[in-house]
Amino acid sequence: MGQRKRDIAELCGRLYAALWALERIGAGTGELGKPGHARYVITNGPEHKFRRILDKAGGHLYEATARQPEARAAAAAELVQGITGFIPAGGIPSGNFNPEECEAFERGLAEQRAVYEEKWKNLLPGTA
Repeated sequence: MGQRKRDIAELCGRLYAALWALERIGAGTGELGKPGHARYVITNGPEHKFRRILDKAGGHLYEATARQPEARAAAAAELVQGITGFIPAGGIPSGNFNPEECEAFERGLAEQRAVYEEKWKNLLPGTA
């Protein structure tokens, strides 16, 4: 039996949070933290938008491992390993999220982002 749409949306929120943290740890800043960006992604073809974000993840990992201190590289590696657990089994939906799914996405995003902010507050610019 497949995952419920609400569960898929929550996983996508957690995935977005992981990609946000990787972007911040690697690049120091970026588009994923901009107000309204997450909502834009899930209401304008999430599969395509997430693929573009995932394509950039390798660059963020490289940046994080090339920077000092070593804790940055370890955090980035942990994030990359965790990303696979947030990709829904059937992939990211191609259709836009409905209001209930948007709420589940935002809940997953907020919960996962809070975990990262607590764990890596010294590595995530603007959260310390």
